[in-house]
Amino acid sequence: MKTVKLFIAPLLFVALASCATIYDVNYDYDQAAAFSDLKRYDWMPVTDSTGLNSLALERIQAAVDNGLQAKGLMRTSEAPDFLIAPHIGKKDKVQVTDMGYGYGPFGGYWGGNYGAMGGVSTYEYEEGTLILDFVNAESKQLIWRGSAKAEIQDLDTPEKKEKVIGEAVEKMLEKFPPPQK
Repeated sequence: MKTVKLFIAPLLFVALASCATIYDVNYDYDQAAAFSDLKRYDWMPVTDSTGLNSLALERIQAAVDNGLQAKGLMRTSEAPDFLIAPHIGKKDKVQVTDMGYGYGPFGGYWGGNYGAMGGVSTYEYEEGTLILDFVNAESKQLIWRGSAKAEIQDLDTPEKKEKVIGEAVEKMLEKFPPPQK
């Protein structure tokens, strides 16, 4: 019975880890920027260097547009106050979990990796990062940056991709505009 529990524990950990979608959400901003003056925005032209395809770009823009419009901002190409530049990236990651040392059936110390007791478990996954840069339209200076990471290897349908992008944008925009001093 102990062996079954020790075998199932790592599998349960991997299953729970794969349920986590958005993590490591961060933001930074120019403390001198007057965010209360920002009312209108537009999107910067996207180049091939951003790593975006047209479908991902449409999903990102829709999620950001919904989030910013809910905050009372308006998208317009007529004299915007700030511009938005999206960036994405992805890389392969490995999570290593050390399950410690095992003990023998009679309570004796066996050390190291003893059958299903103790040992090391690895979990390989693909991590995606979405970055949103908000740039002052006049000065072209960065005024706000938000980023979020997610596991993306299981995003095999358009609906899943849209859901993860929406969650990432929502979590990033929770901190926009930043509090004014």
